[in-house]
Amino acid sequence: MLQILKILAILIIVVQTISCSSFHAKAPENFATYSENEGDTFRAISSDGVLYRVSAYKQKSEASMDFWKEAFSLNMKNLNYKQEDSLNVNISGKAAMGYIFSFANSTGQDLYLVAAVPNGNKMLVVEASAEREKFNARKADILKAIGEIKLR
Repeated sequence: MLQILKILAILIIVVQTISCSSFHAKAPENFATYSENEGDTFRAISSDGVLYRVSAYKQKSEASMDFWKEAFSLNMKNLNYKQEDSLNVNISGKAAMGYIFSFANSTGQDLYLVAAVPNGNKMLVVEASAEREKFNARKADILKAIGEIKLR
């Protein structure tokens, strides 16, 4: 009976390992994790409200990074976001597309960072957003955390 329980425990661990997410992410410095790699999403927030999220989405069809860059940039412009900056970021050694956009709201201007890289049949997407001043104060920590993401 004891051996059966041991085998069952090992089987459960193996199944959990196989079914874990397609990446491993850590929160940026001074951020608190509030959703730790549940499925294919990781979330963290800073004490001043800067949001950070890493998600993996199944791609319906594979396309080049040039296609994704153009499609994403066009979509954001159509939603009235203004591109502030392009980012040169790497995720697990892979060059990722990255942008910072701004958008106006009732309290001023917010910034929205997005970086993405294909990973097999999934697209890994990293997002961060906050009021301009708060975002800029945390930008270096966010970029460092993006560089530390490990793809599986």
